[in-house]
Amino acid sequence: MNLRLSILLVVVLIVFGGTFLVLRFSDSNESENGNPWLFRINEGNIVNIVVDYQGEPTTFYRTPASLDWYIQGDPDIPVFQQRWGGTPLLLSGPRVTRPLSDTIEDPAAFGLEPPETAVTVTDRNDNSVEFHLGIPTPDNENQYARLVGDDTLFTVPIEWASVVNRLAIDPPVGRLYQIDPREALVVQFFRGEETTRYVMEDGTGRWFLEGEEGVPDTAKLLDQEAWFEALEMLSGPRMDQIIAHGVDDPNLYGLDPPDTAVVIIRQGGLTPIEWHFGDVTPDGNHRYAVVKLGSLQSPDTNLYGVLTSRLDPVIKLATDPVLADPAT
Repeated sequence: MNLRLSILLVVVLIVFGGTFLVLRFSDSNESENGNPWLFRINEGNIVNIVVDYQGEPTTFYRTPASLDWYIQGDPDIPVFQQRWGGTPLLLSGPRVTRPLSDTIEDPAAFGLEPPETAVTVTDRNDNSVEFHLGIPTPDNENQYARLVGDDTLFTVPIEWASVVNRLAIDPPVGRLYQIDPREALVVQFFRGEETTRYVMEDGTGRWFLEGEEGVPDTAKLLDQEAWFEALEMLSGPRMDQIIAHGVDDPNLYGLDPPDTAVVIIRQGGLTPIEWHFGDVTPDGNHRYAVVKLGSLQSPDTNLYGVLTSRLDPVIKLATDPVLADPAT
């Protein structure tokens, strides 16, 4: 073999081998020096989460055979998936900012005795882990934490801790959808042959009942305070049951045609919201409901149950507009 070629091959092998060792060493160091896990649990196996914030516990659960999560109560309430989203992943393996000490001499000094928040995560095999969150660190960027059964004092990012605390402070109760009420331009109600259409007047932000010519009827100005309360309700209507994950025959539920259809047209070309509700359910307390548009990430094919008491105000908006008092 040519001597020059042999030398070149040796050099290439040395460079390649050295690069491989450097990369391997770097990967090893990154693994060793990376932020440790507070704990690890398989996301898909989590079936129960209890968040006890300042002594007030909130329990979330699902059956091992279902992907539907509920908030335990009387009655139990489905979670709002748009907000619940990656919560099990969030609690399957939180990383700590850093360990501060191997022992905690005075847990109360860090808000850990009693803890600000105590969280218990349980999997389908009844294995549980519990961790506690304390007060924020002096720089307000982290929060003290410890794993029950471990004496180490950790800190975790305060943004992560805030999301965990919010599960108890503001639970993600089930809703058909959620939008910002300030996005609404037009709200329409359809009941049989009857249509009621509320519109916002350009430039003023005032809402009117639309007249026969398709423009705001200035004689039919809405009671703005009452209307904004109604608009708040329509921007995130509650749902109380997930009856099925699909509707094979809408006629069976009074959804073709629906008893009432609600359409919200939004500013800026945002996706319109449309939802329908139909017959009363066999228990006499709910109506069937579906969301036709408005699931912005993926189509919503669920069949829901909504308490009739929640829908009565919606029907009233379709039949009895909230007009302002002409004398005022």
